[in-house]
Amino acid sequence: MIRSLPFASIALGPAFLAPALAPRTAAAQTSPQSEGVPVGGFTFRPSVELRLRGEFRRYPVDTGGDVYSSNAVLAEGFGGALPPLLDTGNVVRTQWFLAQRARLGLAVERGPVTGVVTLQDARLWGNDDAIFVGAGEPALPDTAPYEAYVDLHTRSGRRAFVRVGRQRIEWGDGRLIGADDETLTARSLDGVRAGVQLGNVDLEAMAVLLAAPGGAPPAVAGTRKPISAGTGTQLYGLNAIWHVAPLLHLEATALARIAREPRPTWITPGDTVVLDARVSGDRRGFRYAVEGAYELGRIATFADDRPLGAFAAAARAELETSLPAHLTFSARGAYATGDEGALEVGARQRRFDPILPDAQDNHGPMGLYAWSNVIEAGGGVRASPFEAMTVAAGYAFVGLASPRGRWVTARLLPVGAAEDNESRTLGHEIDASLSFQPWEPLRFAVGYGLFLFGDGAQAIFLKANRANEDGRPADLQHWAFLQATLRAP
Repeated sequence: MIRSLPFASIALGPAFLAPALAPRTAAAQTSPQSEGVPVGGFTFRPSVELRLRGEFRRYPVDTGGDVYSSNAVLAEGFGGALPPLLDTGNVVRTQWFLAQRARLGLAVERGPVTGVVTLQDARLWGNDDAIFVGAGEPALPDTAPYEAYVDLHTRSGRRAFVRVGRQRIEWGDGRLIGADDETLTARSLDGVRAGVQLGNVDLEAMAVLLAAPGGAPPAVAGTRKPISAGTGTQLYGLNAIWHVAPLLHLEATALARIAREPRPTWITPGDTVVLDARVSGDRRGFRYAVEGAYELGRIATFADDRPLGAFAAAARAELETSLPAHLTFSARGAYATGDEGALEVGARQRRFDPILPDAQDNHGPMGLYAWSNVIEAGGGVRASPFEAMTVAAGYAFVGLASPRGRWVTARLLPVGAAEDNESRTLGHEIDASLSFQPWEPLRFAVGYGLFLFGDGAQAIFLKANRANEDGRPADLQHWAFLQATLRAP
């Protein structure tokens, strides 16, 4: 099984200590600026945010029916594409919740040193036992520091910084490392980042601790026996962007996740290395990005280590026209390999694991699918009839790269898999939204989505015991949300 640390941990682990690494933009160094209050040689910058959100789902895909033992993308039982089955619950037809998230922050600056502490409280109204959380999300209610770091940076000229503590990290489009701000708690990571700007090249590196070394008692581990001491789980990353021209930015990313016990339940023990390349640009209303990633390494299974070899690609483009209301058209597509589960010991695992992605920013607002075992093609249109209002509508076709493989949601929760499924079609998503900002600190948003389930999705529902009383799976899902956000500055 997985015991020794591979070359990736040796090569990437010390790299973050070098000061020759940097953020892609100046915004990566400091929090949004508010009116500073000078006291002696210090400057204090407070911030506050309050968000209220309500969501409604008719026939949720990840609630009720079969309950699996883990939401780790790479975890699976013997000879199948899913983790072991724990229990089977009642079918859930309607799900809704009200949630609130409050943040209170303070940044303290003195010369080249900035300290930031942001306290976050996230909770659901009423009992939250029926609400699942995704990979890396804390159980609700949760009150904890969202940010708590010290940043040492240059004050002028070439950008350079070193940041230590809990912080939000987002690279590229957030497909592999994202802040996940649309979810109930958002995501921040405990670690070290360092970076520098070398001409028109930005370099950045990070080392994140996902689980501390040591052991775990039975009450925490959920087992009869305590977990023996281990090296824990870490994530290392390197990112470089070459700004060739406004329409040509070349980006390369390398990630290495070293997972040993103790580890979070949403991570499979093993060594996962991701090599990613991205080309993007933004000029005169035209924006685009094309990205490809290859995943290799090894994961622990029920019998022996299994080699990992998976691929994913994505592209998006957007054109803001000179037509009235800033009419904007967009298109997007994505592909990621899947795996049907293997009976052969040591067979290659081809299900792509998107590591720590944004849940909704790249794959539709309904959050029904992720960059894993997916085929996606869609587009949208957006307009601003006046400055304070934006309306948008979109469509996407969603399919499975491996029909017999696992379907996972944007929060990396397993929906299910059917070994006899012959259809790639999960369905068609149609969505619309409206946002209104009557006052700069206050923003309202409302949205609706309709997902028409295809034959592939319905086969998975039947296998996961989510059929209706008449024995037939659902034909569609309705989804709606209403959100109000107050933020200062």
